[in-house]
Amino acid sequence: MSGNSRVIVVGGGNAAFAAAIAAAEKGAKVLLLEKAPKKEFGGNSRFTAGLIRFGFDNKEQVRKLVPHIADEEFAKINIIPYTVENFKHDLERKSQGKADPDMNDWMAEDSYNVMEWFVEHNIQWTWLTYIPNAIEYGFADGIVLETVGAGPGIVEMEREEALRLGVEIRYEATVYDLVQDDSGGVVGVKVRGADGAGYVEQGAVILACGGFEANPEMRSRYLGPGWNVVKVRGVRHNTGDLLDPAIRVGAQGCGHWAGCHCTTIDPDAPDLGTLESSDKTNKLSFNWGISVNAAGERFIDEGKDFNTKMYVSVGEAVARQGGNAFQVFDAVGLEHLDQRYDPEKAIMADTIEELAVAAGIDPGSLKNTVEQFNAAVQCDDIEFNPSRLDGRSTTGISPQKSNWATRIEEPPFVCYEVVTGITFTFGGLKVDRNAQVLDQGNRPIRGLYAAGEMTGGFFYYQYPAGSGLMNGAVTGRAAGWHAAEHGV
Repeated sequence: MSGNSRVIVVGGGNAAFAAAIAAAEKGAKVLLLEKAPKKEFGGNSRFTAGLIRFGFDNKEQVRKLVPHIADEEFAKINIIPYTVENFKHDLERKSQGKADPDMNDWMAEDSYNVMEWFVEHNIQWTWLTYIPNAIEYGFADGIVLETVGAGPGIVEMEREEALRLGVEIRYEATVYDLVQDDSGGVVGVKVRGADGAGYVEQGAVILACGGFEANPEMRSRYLGPGWNVVKVRGVRHNTGDLLDPAIRVGAQGCGHWAGCHCTTIDPDAPDLGTLESSDKTNKLSFNWGISVNAAGERFIDEGKDFNTKMYVSVGEAVARQGGNAFQVFDAVGLEHLDQRYDPEKAIMADTIEELAVAAGIDPGSLKNTVEQFNAAVQCDDIEFNPSRLDGRSTTGISPQKSNWATRIEEPPFVCYEVVTGITFTFGGLKVDRNAQVLDQGNRPIRGLYAAGEMTGGFFYYQYPAGSGLMNGAVTGRAAGWHAAEHGV
């Protein structure tokens, strides 16, 4: 049916544009319906740092993805291979074995090919910039590239490519229900326009409109008490509007409905993400110091893994401390903070007791915590190395710090207050490798597809950074290709 089919993509982020581009390149007539006004388009993708995770065997494979970078600059970059098997292992480990192995194998195995496809469609990449000293020490965590222009950059480039291929984009178009034919297949959507008037659009339907993170009622329903009041890092339009309608037409819910991607952010960040705040509110350099609650007590192993693989667990742990905590550094740790730490927001003092008073932490408790931590750092014979799990661990305290343990002893001492911010939710719809939505009997629902954060089964508990954009690209591309070939 390629060339004659009509495909409706619901959403306006990376997954939606990947689906639209894929369907259009196969000759389908594509309509993309974006709930947000034009100035706010882009979904959660616009709020990311643009990091993407993919498997590769050698440096030359990465070279093919950045043809605009000069040979002299490329030669200076230290890149540690991150194979497809590494990718699979990280996904399996972070989900504690609960993620659908076929889905995560699919994402890892397709990841490099998707990167080549992106380049073919004029999406440009550059070196990771937000981790200090990454070029000097080497890219060791599987994330090497980010999009030119970060999150706003990827959706702007994808939109331009979609328009070049003839995709029609309609803004302030809220899809609120699905249309079925007499046999139960999905043949269209019900839409409410900017003027409030309703209408129907017919075609195969790709749901790529995110999770329910901006819906306090659904957060309370699935994530539990307290989650209705957390700050939302991402787009205000991701309110889960089409999850219930999809389930009503027979879709199978899947994945970790009580789980989400969250992290530590500025306490004065807006309650809902804005284009100005974007990814700038993140506070992810917890590896280089200690984290304490309001009572001045440590509550998590700050060096268990690279921050890109544990910031979700840190965000959840902060939520369990009452929603706020403090990251404490000395002069040595300050050298490794990423650029999103604003010195003007730092609480700074010459002694730990003065720091505690300024931050509103119990001075005696924080002093005792730091003294116990410093005494437990008995690894001076191991070289500190931020590019790998260096084994510099504490002994005799709980929680221990497994890597990068250095004493908090050189003034000035600095503290940043943080709170939990939710990014996206993990529960969604079950799909196959064509991104077709499956019913309760694991049969595809004709004409219905899901991509990106609308899908479930990929992520549980924690989340390797950069795999969200890859998930959206893999599922979106598959949905677009199949819908173009077999759609309405």
